[in-house]
Amino acid sequence: MAMEAKEIFEALSKNVREMLSERGLGLYVPPYQRPYGWDKEKVSKLLDDILHGYGTLLTGEESFTFLGTVITIHDINFTTVQPIVRPEVPAKVLTVIDGQQRLTTLLCLCIALHNHIRLAHGKMLKGKTTDSMSSVEGWLDGQTLRLIDELASTFYEKQASGDSPRYPRMIRSFDDQWSRTLSNAKYQSPIAHLISSYTNTFDTAKPVEFKPQKRDGHIEGEEALVERYTQISKMLKAITNGGGKKEELEELPTLKQINDDKRFQRALLNHDFPEDVSQNIRDGAPSEFQGLLQLVLLSSYVLNRVAVTVVRGKNEDYAFTIFESLNTTGEPLTAFETFKPRVVSAEGLPNFEKSQSRQHISVISNYLSTFKVGEPLQAATRDLLIFFASAETGFKLSKRLADQRKYLKDEFERYEKVEEQRVSFIRHLQDTTTFKEHAWDISGRTPSLHGLPVDATTDAVKLCLAFLSNLNHSVTIAPLVRFYSIALCSNSTDQSAKIKEFEEALKAMTAFSALWRVSHRTTANIDREYRDILSGTNSPTGLPPLARALRKDAPDDSFAPAVDVIRLKAELRARLAHADHGTIADRDSFVAEASLLPAYLNAPQVARFILLAAYHDAVADTENPGLIKKGKPAVSPCLSYDGLKDDRHLALEHIAPKQLAQGWDALIYENKEIAHRIGNLVLVQNDANSSLSDRPWSQKRILYQALGAASHDAAERVLADAKSSGIEFAGSTQSIVELATHMPHLAAIGEKTDDWTAAFVEVRSKRILELAWDQLYSWLE
Repeated sequence: MAMEAKEIFEALSKNVREMLSERGLGLYVPPYQRPYGWDKEKVSKLLDDILHGYGTLLTGEESFTFLGTVITIHDINFTTVQPIVRPEVPAKVLTVIDGQQRLTTLLCLCIALHNHIRLAHGKMLKGKTTDSMSSVEGWLDGQTLRLIDELASTFYEKQASGDSPRYPRMIRSFDDQWSRTLSNAKYQSPIAHLISSYTNTFDTAKPVEFKPQKRDGHIEGEEALVERYTQISKMLKAITNGGGKKEELEELPTLKQINDDKRFQRALLNHDFPEDVSQNIRDGAPSEFQGLLQLVLLSSYVLNRVAVTVVRGKNEDYAFTIFESLNTTGEPLTAFETFKPRVVSAEGLPNFEKSQSRQHISVISNYLSTFKVGEPLQAATRDLLIFFASAETGFKLSKRLADQRKYLKDEFERYEKVEEQRVSFIRHLQDTTTFKEHAWDISGRTPSLHGLPVDATTDAVKLCLAFLSNLNHSVTIAPLVRFYSIALCSNSTDQSAKIKEFEEALKAMTAFSALWRVSHRTTANIDREYRDILSGTNSPTGLPPLARALRKDAPDDSFAPAVDVIRLKAELRARLAHADHGTIADRDSFVAEASLLPAYLNAPQVARFILLAAYHDAVADTENPGLIKKGKPAVSPCLSYDGLKDDRHLALEHIAPKQLAQGWDALIYENKEIAHRIGNLVLVQNDANSSLSDRPWSQKRILYQALGAASHDAAERVLADAKSSGIEFAGSTQSIVELATHMPHLAAIGEKTDDWTAAFVEVRSKRILELAWDQLYSWLE
């Protein structure tokens, strides 16, 4: 059956009075909405826009001030209202999806206008009764009472019965509850408390200036709300007192200008000033009269000529979609922010504070709170949920906000009725968060396995996490989270074994990725390999899905998800070798493929890691000068976290320079990729890298010998021998050589006395790759 657009949403322009004063209307702020946070500049801009429009009435009677779009859903079944006294809810509840900040500010403006008009009204009349008023005072008294009544209806509605009959027009989920009885009425959110506090002043005999105060304790948004109300109140006080020297009131029309402009009067009052009122203004009316009249006229403008476009969606999904389409200034809520109230609802408000779900949600919230609201927060949330969806169901979640909201909603609905299942779902999201925060987002810090014993973060764990993170190989986060989460959730008896399995899985994935990347010209769809492993598809070994749960629409549910490091290693080996995947059948095919590729251009971080793997416990091959071979264990440990961070290994240097220079084999440059192959690369200290530069091979090999020397004396002898042969280095280069730490892998290169050629680059490439394969492939076995 065809559906028309109007059945999904409607959009109407409404002035403040129409928007806020509708009988039976309640505005409801859902819990995922951020606290009130407008600053002084934003409120000043809103007030300036209103005053500008007000002043423009002098030149055009069609002047209106439009304040943008408010997006709501009409919650006819009160499904979003929690807590609730169902028989006492306002007849029409609009849940505010966007526009809460503007509406809250408008409510503050209406309250402040109401308060200052009452104060100015009392000052003008000075206790006079209707019989004792002049005709001029009587006219303004009537206008004032009408405006007081209209303004009051914008921020509260009086019920017909009960000992708590005044309903704040806007309340917030969980913090507030509409009710006609004091025992059930609850108005604790900043805006509901402010409205309730102000309406309580009506019980006093004489109007008093309303000065809201911040309550004790940290109540999010209250400090900002009190400050902004005070800001508005000060402006209205200035208007009442004639404007003073306030720059922001420069556009405020004078009473003389208004008195001379009949169109202005009709636009706001629907009639001209009576003649005696006009004469009173011309004669210089008392300041109390003038101040009150200005407030009355401005209030009429705010109520009738300040407008918003109210968009009502059929439900939350449609409302959020509309918001993303229309939003140009506000910052949309993240998918996690709209997910949190679903968790609260599933736990039940009374139970949420002490629930396990709340503990998990708090961890996630605390992590995301470290990002600035706006694009940084959106990006952090997007990435987190993409990794979570991969770990949870093997699903490649898009970055679109609507898709991420829908994914969380749909997946959570599978579990929300059963406590153990929904807690496991949320716990998995927390584990993804914790892993990303402490093991992945390291930015100069040492990675750690937060929540596990300190000794779980072994040197191998730190090495592999730092390598994968520096490489930004984020597709590995989800499969790593599966093993990490299992270790976190295991009991004390099993935890040591599960921690070991995490380390084995981490090393296996590191080896797989490094060997894959260095033997392929591009990434060669390595991301798809990991996604297939998570979802259990296209498996050469029949590996079940690694993700925590099967998707709703999974085509084959014959496999139950399994976290098994032995089977994972077998799968990675098979994928590396299979003709439809990595095509690296064995050591020889790996060396043949990788030795011809420009490792430096493809992925410098991977090339650096391969060199570290080759250098690990390697010594100079005395029978083949310029090469290294495997030595005894611990003779030269390089493949470690310290080795990865070691200053000696930070710079990836070309032995033969990138471009042909004097003293080098021209054949190296006939193929532009040879200079970038792994056999022409070496790891050196940063300072040494700049010193080596593009020197000819005859000089460079001497510097390699000196840098690779085991002692400063040995380095000085190398330089002295070179000097006696007619090769002398500048003082700065000598200083670097003398201060450099021992780099034994450079000594092997320095032993090569004949030319550095294209043919030798090929030989060295193969030797390095053989050593790296032997070291890394063992992690897959």
